[in-house]
Amino acid sequence: MAAARVGEIEALLDLYAVTGSQREEVLASARGVRDRCWWHPYGDMINESFETQLIMEDEAKSVRTYQPNLVPGLLQTQRYATELIETQSDLPLEQVHQQASLRAKRQQVLTRPSAPHLSVIIDEAVLWRPVGGRAVMREQYAFLAEVAGASGMTIKVLPFQAGPHHVPGLGFHIFSFGATEQSVVELELLDRVRFVAEPREVAHYERAFESASSQALDAQDSKLLLAKFAAAE
Repeated sequence: MAAARVGEIEALLDLYAVTGSQREEVLASARGVRDRCWWHPYGDMINESFETQLIMEDEAKSVRTYQPNLVPGLLQTQRYATELIETQSDLPLEQVHQQASLRAKRQQVLTRPSAPHLSVIIDEAVLWRPVGGRAVMREQYAFLAEVAGASGMTIKVLPFQAGPHHVPGLGFHIFSFGATEQSVVELELLDRVRFVAEPREVAHYERAFESASSQALDAQDSKLLLAKFAAAE
């Protein structure tokens, strides 16, 4: 899904001799779409699946995320993201920094006036798995502890002592758009992502998320645990 360039729309308006208030209305709408699709300057780093994810993040009323392995992308510090991307790829350093910058820019969706409510469950293993050095992890822990108390944000930690649970061993995200629209699940597979919109499958992941939420520490205890990790030497 790509937004047409304003110049291209102006050329079409010239072709069809659209003038006056109608022309200004169309151009204003086009500029709004362009500004909303903030990721287009990063177009060479974004494939179709990733753009679908960005669009859903932008349009969702709520996002529920379960992550058993790593800090979710929307909550990664730039240093954590840089270390992670550098470890997982053989990209030149400049492209690593560009991708980390893109990941950081995604967080603007959480601070806008119409931000979606973000509910995150992270496995305790995420906190113990080092990405970069101790300073990188301490900064990441501190950031998670800080945003855990923010309005519109719920972060829970699923502790080791919770034992077996019904959540699959892969990360997934549930995007909800309102009472009358079908939610969509994004599954993080080994080499790609998969989107699921069939109601029965979506319901399966919604139940899995609620099961993990019921076994996780509550929001306050999770925040205290994150702060404890941040303060540890």
